[in-house]
Amino acid sequence: MPRAGLNIDNLKEGQEVSPDYLQGAISLSAGQKLLLDHTYNLFFSNIPEFPGEPGLTCRADDVLSGSGLVRVLFSHMNLLIDWSSDPLSNMPAAVGFAVENRTLRELDVYAIRGAMSCNRTTDGTYLFLEDAAPLQPGESEPQCYGSAVGNYVVREFFLSEQKPPVNLGRVKPGERLIHGLDVGPRAWAVGLYDLEFVDAASGCRLNRSDLTPGEAVGLETFIAPLGVDLDNFLEEKLASGTVLPKSWYECEHMRGLFVPGIYSDSPAGEASSKIFTINYSADNGLAASFALAAGDVSPAFEPDIFINDRMRNGYDQASPGLKGVNKGNYGADYTIKMELTGPVALVFQGPLQCCAVDTYNQIDTVWLDGQIKALQIKDPNYEQFYTDESALRPPGYGRVIAVFKESGRHDHVLRYIPPPNTYGPVRFYLLPLVDDRNLH
Repeated sequence: MPRAGLNIDNLKEGQEVSPDYLQGAISLSAGQKLLLDHTYNLFFSNIPEFPGEPGLTCRADDVLSGSGLVRVLFSHMNLLIDWSSDPLSNMPAAVGFAVENRTLRELDVYAIRGAMSCNRTTDGTYLFLEDAAPLQPGESEPQCYGSAVGNYVVREFFLSEQKPPVNLGRVKPGERLIHGLDVGPRAWAVGLYDLEFVDAASGCRLNRSDLTPGEAVGLETFIAPLGVDLDNFLEEKLASGTVLPKSWYECEHMRGLFVPGIYSDSPAGEASSKIFTINYSADNGLAASFALAAGDVSPAFEPDIFINDRMRNGYDQASPGLKGVNKGNYGADYTIKMELTGPVALVFQGPLQCCAVDTYNQIDTVWLDGQIKALQIKDPNYEQFYTDESALRPPGYGRVIAVFKESGRHDHVLRYIPPPNTYGPVRFYLLPLVDDRNLH
């Protein structure tokens, strides 16, 4: 590819970039391996995505990692039905997770970092509308796809790192801690937490090697009618051994406990924390790119993805014969260390899938050098999706995250967590900039 031709004085943060400037970039991720960090087990709950009846959405009775740290990610849309109403209607719900202390010691449950929110309150008020789809004929209210609240939770998760860990509560042996929120009808509910379990007597973190035979820490996610006694509700569901099944139209088994390691179908390994170092110079005049959040996509279909960026080996206690798949790499965190030389623009490009309405209104969040940046790539004719889809442009436009004008060596750190209810893979581009000031 020839020198990108983007002028250092004309390119601004937040500027939209045409696909023409992104085509032909050299891939820095194709065939490469991410460095996998095995610190966290990931407890992932995403099916049924639209639960219409109360129950557990995921369960694992033994979640501790070797380090003792566990990440929780849940994302569901509340479609519980009020069967007493005429006509039938959706109703508010309580959504969240619970910790089961099946050890012989009192535990303090800490959120090292974490956030939880919904996009609609119990009275039906929408809190986020950035992801609203165009109204279809006959509709009276917008259909929101959950990416706005997903991005909000990722943002708050990053911000929570600036504060001390939060003690969610102390749990006696054989008891549980419930952490959730009340959500409105047809509301998306999203939570992302890094949990630590501390022995209250010693003040030390409990890790897997500390457990004696028969001891364990369990987790479950739930959706329940608003106002019910959640402790009794969970006790009943756990005793019955039932977990809500995925819906008939859901192809992927999107839940389970994902434990870092090497698997027969992932010989290069799997983990929810991934690291990569990039060395790039603008002097060669060539654009470069790397792809993240490949999900279950095969390199045969997306040849520029990392070879160990898939998450396909979750253990679902309710369906032990089925492997859990994390198709969006939700709850995974990426740390990209960038060693750059010369003036460079860092550009974000969302997924390239066509046809789905929300791919024409892509919302994302990144962390760059300690700053959180919100990104949105919205087709200028988005409102015509249902009336004249031909008016929409193909996906592939980018958004400038930052412009680095330094002429020498400069280092940066980019972090990315795929927001729930968004798509992958996403791509990041490094574009060399022309500094006309050096030509005079």
